Amino acid sequence: MPVQHILIVDDEANQRLMLEQALQCPNQWVITTAANGYEALERVHERTPDLIITDYNMLGMNGLELIKQVREFGITARVILISAYSTQDIKEAALLLRVDYCLDKPVPIQLLRGLTAKAMDGMAA
Repeated sequence: MPVQHILIVDDEANQRLMLEQALQCPNQWVITTAANGYEALERVHERTPDLIITDYNMLGMNGLELIKQVREFGITARVILISAYSTQDIKEAALLLRVDYCLDKPVPIQLLRGLTAKAMDGMAA
């Protein structure tokens, strides 16, 4: 079975690094990162992710706009959306875009690890 792919998208470098380090699992998946939505779209075209973990509030293109474009490409990756400014409108829009989990910052690392493993196990099924 090919190694699965996680794409982490956050415009804050320290957040990207923290997420990447916290979710490392070399025998099960590889992780790539992007600093914004536009870079993430390039990464998606290079290698289709199985899971996208994205911040909501980013310059240029927010996380929901990114996922909308990814869905328009026909990509069915699982999605975890993380936001410090989550509103009911954001959650409803996320649901329409088939976002699997919408989490409020700060996200406990153990919760994120568990949801990541659950999402990736769902892809393997």
